[in-house]
Amino acid sequence: MSVLHPTSEADWTCDPAHQVPRLDFEFSAACDHACGHCYNVWNASPGDAQAGYPRGQLPPADFRAMMTKAVRQSGAQHITITGGEPLLRKDALDLIDLACDLVPSVQLITNGSHITPAVAARFKAAGLRSVQLTLLAADRDRHDALKGAVCFDDTVRAALDLRDAGVPVQVCFVAMAENWQDFEGVLELCYVLGVRSVSYNRMSPTGWAIHQLDRLLPLVEQVEQNLDTAERLGRAWGIRVATAMPIPPCLIRLDRYQWVQFGFCSIGSSSPNITIDALGNARSCNLSANILGNVVTDDWATIHAQPYLHTFKAKVPALCRGCAYEASCQGGCKESGHATFGDLTHPEPFLWQGLHGQTPTPTLVTIGEPKPR
Repeated sequence: MSVLHPTSEADWTCDPAHQVPRLDFEFSAACDHACGHCYNVWNASPGDAQAGYPRGQLPPADFRAMMTKAVRQSGAQHITITGGEPLLRKDALDLIDLACDLVPSVQLITNGSHITPAVAARFKAAGLRSVQLTLLAADRDRHDALKGAVCFDDTVRAALDLRDAGVPVQVCFVAMAENWQDFEGVLELCYVLGVRSVSYNRMSPTGWAIHQLDRLLPLVEQVEQNLDTAERLGRAWGIRVATAMPIPPCLIRLDRYQWVQFGFCSIGSSSPNITIDALGNARSCNLSANILGNVVTDDWATIHAQPYLHTFKAKVPALCRGCAYEASCQGGCKESGHATFGDLTHPEPFLWQGLHGQTPTPTLVTIGEPKPR
């Protein structure tokens, strides 16, 4: 597969009807951590609803051309770089430089293990808007156990290197049954490190994570206690807290929280979280395994016109029909519902557990399969 290089920039222009504000690029499927909550769709086990997602990556020149084509044809003004672990890609720093040349706003999501003072300085010179690091606990042993790697010290060091270089840092906390009580400690550590932005994400299982529901899926009351903490300490310490994974308002009254910024599913909104993998395959978000097309072979207008992007919002669980929050909440994370139960209209695991008081059992799975590496 190779990218057709244009004869002029006019060959890669944006059709306003298919413009999107942002794109996510997955640089690589490789990762040197083994998180139990990993949502990467290519890590689904045989028999799962998301099984068989392709792995691999384009050669450097082709990836650069693919990324340039996607940005110019989509009109995107922001890029989020993710993976896997994006910095495991050998040409990652060059691609980050290119991303910063293509759009005015670029964020990198990384585990931090490959950031050095020199790398942080290069990020600053490129104009990287921010770097997101994951902290699952303020306790080294608990954090490393949940990450499946010895990495706590690397994450803290990366935060300090980035701070010293003048690159803004955001911390991502993934709330699970095994670490929700660590959220207050993570906020305290963020304050000490000078981090003033936290992304709070309750576990939303896709990929391998659907096999970890019994162990890791948080309870509604645990998430609610975390939000109470975010409201109290975030306000007191000037740490902005935002949620990326949707929290259904039927489970928790979100209007009680004025400091926390809540987000819902972007698909069907004016700012879809369209994700492009290392082979150029485009998906509606990073939790979806449904391929809309390939940027290498397809024009953006064709990809953006795929019905999945435009009918997804209408597919909500029956119990959500007529709810005052139906249009905004959309039933929570429907891709998680599809990954776990094979159906976009099935209540997703967090909603199911909140309504039924028990952890759901995934369907369409092969029990006992090892996690793909």
